[in-house]
Amino acid sequence: MILFILTTLAATLLSLMYIGQAQVKYLKDHWSELRCNPFYMPMASVVGVDPMSNFMKCTNKSFGDYAGAAMDPLHGQMSIVGDSLSSISGALSDMRGLFSNVRGGFGMVFQMVFGKIANLMSSMQYLMIRIQTLMGRIVGVFATIIYSFYTGMETGQSVWNGAPGKIVRGLGSL
Repeated sequence: MILFILTTLAATLLSLMYIGQAQVKYLKDHWSELRCNPFYMPMASVVGVDPMSNFMKCTNKSFGDYAGAAMDPLHGQMSIVGDSLSSISGALSDMRGLFSNVRGGFGMVFQMVFGKIANLMSSMQYLMIRIQTLMGRIVGVFATIIYSFYTGMETGQSVWNGAPGKIVRGLGSL
């Protein structure tokens, strides 16, 4: 008797399992049609879909279906507002591009002017260094001449105060 009950129970479980697998296959094959059916919605995880995202999608779809006719005038107005804002945004973008081009143009002009000034300044700096070098050489030559004359004067004074000067002074008094 127990064997009969166990065999019957096993056969019933096997039948239910095959029926369940067939239903899962049917559910997977026809999920796009059955996904919003309240009886099949809890079985979304069996198909491999997140139940919460499926619920949100079905809720939004049903709300859109029922509320679509009532919301059409509002959608039309919002479309007009969106188009207006889009054209304003385009105009602002064009203005931003214009300002960018103007800024770039002025920047290029200033860059060219300052580049010319920098080139002129580097030429002036080169000339100033050359003039400074020339002045240093002139000062060196004059210092050499002055020290040469001073040395000649001191040499003459030394000769005059020394023996040759006494001889010349002695000969001059005769």
